[in-house]
Amino acid sequence: MMNAFDEYLMDWEFGEEWRPVVERLGARCTTWPRAAPEPDDFCVDFPVDVLWRDGLLVWVDLVDPVRNVVDCCLGGQFDRTGLRCGTLNPHNPGDHLDCHFMRPGDMGSLKALADEFVDWITRETELWRRNHPVLPESA
Repeated sequence: MMNAFDEYLMDWEFGEEWRPVVERLGARCTTWPRAAPEPDDFCVDFPVDVLWRDGLLVWVDLVDPVRNVVDCCLGGQFDRTGLRCGTLNPHNPGDHLDCHFMRPGDMGSLKALADEFVDWITRETELWRRNHPVLPESA
């Protein structure tokens, strides 16, 4: 069964050197953390504030369970400086990619950075859910 990451790989339009990031995210789908958003909810896009071939932006919207609207967008940019994670502003996506930073040398490879990204998304989603509990339905 294909996931969203597999679909991006089939129609790859990004810099070839960033392909291992999405390959790793696709491979992780079989052991995806339960606390993280579903893999099919993620989007892969061109990077912000660098040339299109010099990076990759992966993001996901978190939807408020009560209001059923997007409340927060979390993302990570993989580029030559490493991995930058944070909340994304739809008007200026790169302005908050400063919450978590890893250099390629710190983790060893793009695949390791992809794993770090999933771990960061999972932690941030858990924190977000604590502040957005699902209210019990009234009888």
